[in-house]
Amino acid sequence: MPLTESQAHALALRFQHWDRDRNGFIEWSDLEAAVARLAEAFGRNPGAPERGALVSSCRKFWRVLLRHADADHDGRISQDEYVAAFGSGVMGDPGVFDDVFRALLADVMRLADADGDGRLGEEEFVRLMGSWYNAGEADAAALFELLDTDGDGHLSHGEFVRAASDRFVDEKSVSHAPPASR
Repeated sequence: MPLTESQAHALALRFQHWDRDRNGFIEWSDLEAAVARLAEAFGRNPGAPERGALVSSCRKFWRVLLRHADADHDGRISQDEYVAAFGSGVMGDPGVFDDVFRALLADVMRLADADGDGRLGEEEFVRLMGSWYNAGEADAAALFELLDTDGDGHLSHGEFVRAASDRFVDEKSVSHAPPASR
């Protein structure tokens, strides 16, 4: 089923999240930079176990992206390749989500869980969204309120994974853009 204009736009925004150097491609160095930004935002030095685990998860995610999206096999992913791959349901494969993306999310959450309580408070979430997605504080805080489905002031691992699952796995979700950039 072809993508709608709004779905293609949402996927283009997701692509831009990863292509922070704006060279028109997602490359391994973009994922490394994302990990470094997030780790720096949470004071995790290069030897921190949480940072190492996230690097490992990102490598697995990168291999999946290359396998499914790098149509011309040049070791990088263009926006057209990214949109085509995600538009065809790459992350809709439950095996890919369970094996790779869920682990990536768990490692992102562990790194961002500054107080070690196994969940993300609003401040942790806002900091995560700013460093990982370049989201503004107000946008991230508003998103936190939406995702905190039980209203306890924290995102559990389940709420965090469910939010990502809704955005990346559900066929209709591709129409949901990430929070606006700063």
